[in-house]
Amino acid sequence: MKMNRWLFLVLLLSLLFVMVASASADENNATELKELLRVTKELRQRVEQLEKKLQKYEAKEQQLEAKQQELEKAKEEVSGIKKALGNLEFAADITMVAQGTINNDDNAKRAGSEGKDKVDAAWSMDFDITSKIGESGTGFLKLEAGQGYGVNDEVGAISGINDDAPETEDPTVEVTEAWYEHAFGSVPLVATVGKVDLTNYFDANEVANDETIQFLSSGFVNNMAVEFPDDNGLGSRITYSPTELVDISLGWGEADSNFENIVDDGFGIFELDLKPTLFGKPGNYRVYTWVNGYNHYDTGDLKDVVDGTKTIGDADDDENNWGVGFSFDQIVFKDVALFLRGGIMDDDVVRYDEDSGELDGPPMKGAISGGFQVGGSYWGRGDDRFAVAFGSVFLDDELEGEYGLPDDIADELHLEVYYTLSLFEGGLEFSPDLQVVWNAGGDDNADTVAVGGVRMQINF
Repeated sequence: MKMNRWLFLVLLLSLLFVMVASASADENNATELKELLRVTKELRQRVEQLEKKLQKYEAKEQQLEAKQQELEKAKEEVSGIKKALGNLEFAADITMVAQGTINNDDNAKRAGSEGKDKVDAAWSMDFDITSKIGESGTGFLKLEAGQGYGVNDEVGAISGINDDAPETEDPTVEVTEAWYEHAFGSVPLVATVGKVDLTNYFDANEVANDETIQFLSSGFVNNMAVEFPDDNGLGSRITYSPTELVDISLGWGEADSNFENIVDDGFGIFELDLKPTLFGKPGNYRVYTWVNGYNHYDTGDLKDVVDGTKTIGDADDDENNWGVGFSFDQIVFKDVALFLRGGIMDDDVVRYDEDSGELDGPPMKGAISGGFQVGGSYWGRGDDRFAVAFGSVFLDDELEGEYGLPDDIADELHLEVYYTLSLFEGGLEFSPDLQVVWNAGGDDNADTVAVGGVRMQINF
C-alpha cells in the first residue's frame, strides 16, 4: 500500500511536469509565432519598399536609355556635321582704302565731278568656301561685299586708281565666283567650269596681280591691253602641264557676262606659261593671245559717220577685238623680284554706246608696265614689302574730239609706289600708297594728278 502511494506520487509528479513542460512549450511557440509574424510583416514591408525602389530604378533606367538614344543620335548628327565641316575650308579678308587727290580740280570737272580735290574711301570683304568633292574634285564659292567708288570717278584714269573699289554707293553682297574644278589623275590636266574669274588663270603675275596686297591701280593688276569679259560670268578653263616647267591653258567666257545668249558673244584666250629657274631663281614667262567676240564698231566707219559719208546705222558694228600679250616675273636676288607686262590690241575697233553717243574710251593700241618688289628682310622686317611700278596706255587719236573723246588724245602714264607694313604674321597690313597720273583719261590737256592714300588689309 505504501509502495502504491509512492508510485502514485511519482505518476502525479510526472504528469505535472509534462503539463508544465507542455504549457511552457506552447508559450514558447506562441512567442516564436508572434516573432515570425513580426519578421514576416517587416520583410513584406521591406519587399514593398524594394519593389518601389526597383520601379524607380527601372523608370530611371528607361529615362537613361532614352537619353542614351538621344545622345547617340546627337553624336551621329555631330559626326555628320564634323565630317561636312572637315571637308570645308574657309578664308576671309577685309580691304579698306582711303585716298585723296592733289591737283585734280580741272580733271574732276572733265570727269563730271564737282571739280575739286577730294578724299574718298572704299571697302570690300571676301569670303571663300572651298570643298573637296570626291578624290579629284573641288568646289569653290566666293562671296564679296563692299561699298564706295574711291577716287576712280574723280580722276577718270583709264588705268584706274583703286581696282578693289566696288564702285557702288550702297553696300552690296554678291556671289562673284562659283565653280567646280577637276584634276584628272591619268593626265596632268585640270579643268574648271562655272562662274569664273578668268584673270585668276590668265595674265597672272607674282609681283603685280592682287589689288588687296600688291599694287592698287588696275593698270598693274592686269594687262590694260586685254579686253577681258565685262565681269565674272559663265566660263571655263583647261590647263595641261606636260612638265613642271610648262603650263598650257585655254579659257573661254561670256564677253558680256550676263548669262544670256552665252554662245553669241564669247571671249577666248590661249596662254603658254614657261617656269624656268634662272641663276637658281624661279621665274614665270607667260605669253598669250585672245579674242573678244562682243560687237565692236569699226573706227573707220565711225570716222565716216563724223565726216557725213555714212550714218551710224550703216557703220559696221559686228567686229571682234583681238590681241597678244605677255606677263613676266622673275626673282633676281633674295627677296627682290622684277615684273614686265605688255600687249597690243586691235585699235581699229571700239565699243560704242548708241544711247549716249559716246565710246567706252579712246581706241587702244596697247599697254606696257613694269616694276620691282623688295622684301623687308634687308631691313629686318621680313614680311614687309616695298614696290614701284610704271606703265603706259597707248591710244589711237583718229577719233579725238568726237564721241565724247578728248580734243587732244595722248598716251596715259601711271606711276605707283607703296610700302606694306605687315603685322601679326600678315594678319594685319597697312600700305601707304602714292600714285601719279599724267594725261588722265588719255587727255593731253589734263593736269598731272597725284593720289596719296593708305590701304588696310585684314586677313583671317
